[in-house]
Amino acid sequence: MDIYSTRAQLAAIELMPPEYSVLYDFFGHDAGTVEDDKAIYDYRKGSRRMAPMVHPGAGGVLMDRDGFETREIGFCCIAPERIIEDSNLKNRSFGERIIGGMTPQQREKKMLAADLMEMRKAIQRRREWMARQVLLTGKLSVFEYTNEGRGIKESKIADYGFENNFTPAKRWNETGADIDGDMHKIFDLVYDGMGEVSKIVMSPDVASAMFKNSEFIKQYDLRNVDMGKINTKYRGSGLRFIGYNSDGVEMYSLSGTFIDDDQKVKKLIPDGTLIAGSDNILNIYHGPVTQVESEGSNAQHITYIKKEVPLRYGSIASNAIKNRLTSCPTIVPKNVGGWCVAKVI
Repeated sequence: MDIYSTRAQLAAIELMPPEYSVLYDFFGHDAGTVEDDKAIYDYRKGSRRMAPMVHPGAGGVLMDRDGFETREIGFCCIAPERIIEDSNLKNRSFGERIIGGMTPQQREKKMLAADLMEMRKAIQRRREWMARQVLLTGKLSVFEYTNEGRGIKESKIADYGFENNFTPAKRWNETGADIDGDMHKIFDLVYDGMGEVSKIVMSPDVASAMFKNSEFIKQYDLRNVDMGKINTKYRGSGLRFIGYNSDGVEMYSLSGTFIDDDQKVKKLIPDGTLIAGSDNILNIYHGPVTQVESEGSNAQHITYIKKEVPLRYGSIASNAIKNRLTSCPTIVPKNVGGWCVAKVI
């Protein structure tokens, strides 16, 4: 079998472990791949209506069902590429033995594997960006690069009508802040939106303000305290488990930055912010990938119903080979009232 073929690379990708990212993995649910070029979903905001009271013998009172809308959203296309040129194969690569190194053919196979792994990581970082955008703003704006990456334009906008924002009466780094009481209000806001809270992810400065608040520490779950020391555990990727609050909800601090499409460095969780929600509040769909894999009279479009699809193609004129990995995801909230974003500092 040709190890460079799309079929062979697809088999290799399916054997690879998934790339990890915090917000996507904490709050996202893989809803699978679809064959259509748009994701169709039902949208509604739930309510908790009481049954009506009637006079005995008067019969019943008709209750309206909660309405919903059927909406659709297109998929964005993520397609990073890596090029392997003649000069890459002639020279020793990073970490390779100085004497008795690999042949150009061996070096090309190693570069292909390394590029495939790096492109998967880059795609996952974009999925994490999408999850972050929906969680913080309730919107998904898709930007597309044009002119080989020299230009950028907004191509798709989905506004899910998110309204669960919370600001406390007193900031958590101020004297007299009622952190535990504010958490109860945040949870009630999510509950009113037909959701629940099992996780809180916050910026590091919010975690620091919590631990400096003596009233909160008094109510801090004793499982988190050992001989007067707060037990936190670093989980990697900027994530730190900082314990449970008085309701037994897991709390995490998330650090780390990324370079946004405007080329500005931004934090994964903005300063002074926390997100309260539960697992699987976001549905992640993947659309079909269509690509041409040969030239000349044999050229034809081939469609794959896969999350990630590789492509290897060459140019005789430039004596170079390009490797591409394409993915077409989109994100839709299961319940737009199922989480809360709080600006507490």
